[in-house]
Amino acid sequence: MKPDEEGVRMYRFDGQTADVDYPCGLRGISNPAFLTSDSTGNRIYAIGDDEGKSSTANALLFDKESGLLSLLNSQSTDGELPIYITLSPKEYFVLTANYKGGSITVFSQDKKGKLQRDTKIIRFAGNGPNKKRQEQSHLHCVTFTPDGKFLLATDLGTDCIYLFPIGKRPEAGKAHSLLDESRVVRIQMDSGSGPRHICFHPNGRFAYLISELSGKITVFSYNEGKLERLQTIVCDPFVAEGNADIHVSSDGKFLYASKHLKEDGIIVYSIDSQKGTLVQIGFQPTGLYPRSFAISPDGCYLAVVCRDANCIQIFERNRNTGLLKNTGKNIRLERPAFVKFL
Repeated sequence: MKPDEEGVRMYRFDGQTADVDYPCGLRGISNPAFLTSDSTGNRIYAIGDDEGKSSTANALLFDKESGLLSLLNSQSTDGELPIYITLSPKEYFVLTANYKGGSITVFSQDKKGKLQRDTKIIRFAGNGPNKKRQEQSHLHCVTFTPDGKFLLATDLGTDCIYLFPIGKRPEAGKAHSLLDESRVVRIQMDSGSGPRHICFHPNGRFAYLISELSGKITVFSYNEGKLERLQTIVCDPFVAEGNADIHVSSDGKFLYASKHLKEDGIIVYSIDSQKGTLVQIGFQPTGLYPRSFAISPDGCYLAVVCRDANCIQIFERNRNTGLLKNTGKNIRLERPAFVKFL
C-alpha cells in the first residue's frame, strides 16, 4: 500500500443488519498493518512501513460525527518494519514492536496526541533454531498487563516473552521513564515455537499466547508480573507456521484463534471459568490468509481480515455457544492487513 493510496479506511457498521458503508479513507501512510485507539476512540495510532525505506508511528484524529480521519503527525520508529502498536495504561506513551529491527520504540506524546521526537529504543539480540524465520530477534507484540504494572513483549525470533516492570515514576514527555529495563524478566518458551501474540482474559488472571511456528496456544495464570504455564494445546495440527491472531470474548467464555497457510480459519474454544484452560468446540473456515480479526463491542459479530482473498469477512457470533456463522456480507478491498471496531 503506497502513501498516495487510502491505507486506513473507516467504515460504518450496522449492528442490526451487518451492512457496511464506506465514509472515508486516509492517505499518507505506507502499509499500515496495525493500529490502536485511545480510550475515547478519538485518537488512532497506526504503524507504517515503506518497504524498508521508512518506518513510522502515526497519530490520527477521528471525528465520530462525520466519520472523517486526519493525520496529526508521524515519527520514525528507528526500527525496521513495525508490526504492533499500543498505548501505555495512562495513555502518555505509544509503543511499537519492530519486527525486522528487533526492537521496541517508546514515544511520548503531547496533550493533543502528537507523537514527540523524544523516544526510547530497546534493542534485542539472539536467534532461534528455525534458520529461515529465526535468524535474529523479531519483536511481534507489545501489550500491557491488566494491572498496568508490566509490559509484555513477544519475540518470535528468540522464542522469548519479556516482562518489563513499569518505572517507579513515569513522567509524561519522558519516554525513558516508562520502563525499568534493569528488572526485565525473560521467559524462555519452547525452542522453535515462535511466540506471536498474547492476550488476557477479562478477569486479568489468565493469559493466552499463540505461537506462529509451532502451531500451539499456551495458557498461563497471571499474578503480579508472574506467568505460570497451565496448558499447551495444538492449534494447527499441520504445523504450517501460520498461527496468527488471538482474542478472548468480552464475557470471558470463549477464545478465538486464526490460522492460515493450510485449512485457513478461526478455531473456537470454550474457557474453563475457574482454571482458564481451553477446549476446542468449533472451527470456522474463512477466506485465504486470516491475518487478523476483531470482535464487535456487543459481541454479536466477528470480522476477519482475509488478506489473500482481498476481503474482510463478517461473521455473526452466537454469544451463548460462541460459534460463528458467515453473513456473506464481505468488505472488498485489496490485501487488507488489520481490522478494529471503534
